[in-house]
Amino acid sequence: MVFAGHDFAAPPRRDRSGWAAVAAALEAGLRYEGFEPCGCGREPKFRPRTTAQVRARRRVARREGRSDVDALTARDPHDLIG
Repeated sequence: MVFAGHDFAAPPRRDRSGWAAVAAALEAGLRYEGFEPCGCGREPKFRPRTTAQVRARRRVARREGRSDVDALTARDPHDLIG
């Protein structure tokens, strides 16, 4: 069992695409955390919810020479270009 973070909300059991996206994020070393360390605020971070989102971001990141972490934290895959 892996600790996914304090803000992790599990997808429904039958949502294979959702669970695959969670696995990709965890394998890249990402966690579902939005709280700031000081406890004074909250900044929600993007994590992909479907395998299509994971594939699109990885495809663009590969073309641009970026890491999986950069790819999976981008809200829009086109943010990786440039």
